[in-house]
Amino acid sequence: MSKSIASTSSLIFYGIGNLSPAIKSNFLGAPIFYYYNNVLGLDALLVSLALAIALIIDGITDPLIGYFSDYTKSRLGRRHPYIFASILPGALFYFLLITWQFASSQIGLFFQLLLLITLLRVSWTLYQIPREALGAEISKDYHQRTQLHGISSFFGWIGGAGIFYVTQKYFLKDSYDNFEGYQQLAVWGSGLIFVTGLLFALGTLKDIPKLEQPKTDRPKSIRGIWSEIKATLNHKSWLMLFFSGVVFAVFVGLTSGLGFYFNSFFWDWKPSDVAIFAIVDLMAAMSISALAGPLAKRFDKKNLAVTLFIMSIVIGPVLLMLRLSDLNFGTNLLPPNGEQYGTLWWVMLVHSLIAASVAVLAWILVGSMTADVVEDSQTKTGRRAEGLFFAGPNLIQKSVSGIGLMIKGILLSIVGFSASASQAEKIVAIEQLAIAIVLISIVLPSLALYLFSKYEITRNLHDDNLKSLRYTE
Repeated sequence: MSKSIASTSSLIFYGIGNLSPAIKSNFLGAPIFYYYNNVLGLDALLVSLALAIALIIDGITDPLIGYFSDYTKSRLGRRHPYIFASILPGALFYFLLITWQFASSQIGLFFQLLLLITLLRVSWTLYQIPREALGAEISKDYHQRTQLHGISSFFGWIGGAGIFYVTQKYFLKDSYDNFEGYQQLAVWGSGLIFVTGLLFALGTLKDIPKLEQPKTDRPKSIRGIWSEIKATLNHKSWLMLFFSGVVFAVFVGLTSGLGFYFNSFFWDWKPSDVAIFAIVDLMAAMSISALAGPLAKRFDKKNLAVTLFIMSIVIGPVLLMLRLSDLNFGTNLLPPNGEQYGTLWWVMLVHSLIAASVAVLAWILVGSMTADVVEDSQTKTGRRAEGLFFAGPNLIQKSVSGIGLMIKGILLSIVGFSASASQAEKIVAIEQLAIAIVLISIVLPSLALYLFSKYEITRNLHDDNLKSLRYTE
């Protein structure tokens, strides 16, 4: 077998490794903001501030862990020491973030959230950055990398959509304010994070002898380290992915965590009404993940990804736009809010299905394209820097996403949405919020797409890189 090709079992165990991050990320999306704001009563600005500070700290640790793991020498290889060290703390801090309450005042809740979310994020930096770098080592083949990221997406959707469905259908049931339901999520989520993370780490131990080892020792001085980092990251295709990610990070920070608000006050859904959406999205993601490899063989990665991101920009805000037209101009473009399984429910289900399918394939391709930068850089610098390439963007992107979180908190306050507001006030506020989100959902992703389109690595260039590095012998 070529040194650039991975075994089937390696691909599967790598994919299993995405279950635990997906479970963690599900709570760090919509639930955590809503839980601390609307259930525990922490002001939206303070929730945003705590999450933003934690993101910035997390962003600083990401490139550090990536860089030092690139140079780590141990009998467990470059990545596994960090992965094993992260699993127990990651599960523990997830559990405590939801269940541990040592304060009830605004300042007390703020520091509780800040402390626990920071510890959770830093713990998982030790897991996720080395894991992503490991993917670029396991397979170097242009097409198999897309397959690898497809399998990873497959398992990620099982974890994320699965825990989302169970949370909405069984834990929260009839209300997003169900405190006891969040406590159930803490128990099951933390347990699954621990078990699936450990299974991945143990399952990929057999790959260690075949993985890359540091070709040189890292520089001893801070100046030498900084010079090497700058030289490595001064790569046009990577920089285009990086700056595109920076813009998209602002968008994510602004819009993530709003699903619970819109479901409650804009569409009038109970958690159990839309729980099945996660399962439908999961089925779509599983199908798309399986097709990622064949599609990448037929179409150029970059061109296919650009097309998908254009589709996503059009599809994403369309339902909000149609409902806003109904509310403000008296049109009847969407059916009225109604019962589960009514016409609007089916329209939203189909929209969710299409949006998920497009997004899943696009992000599979982005992951594969990032991995291809590794060998292109190696031909120029002589260094393999998987950890740095996958972690480097996070310093700025997470910091910028933190700015987006802060803007979201300000936006929620401006429109008048707070835990103490009346139901009528929240309904008025959510309509104003929807208008802002529609504009944001068009402008920022369009700018990110323009930058993304400047990526340059093609299949032929990547194959030439593998040949020159003797990975295809």
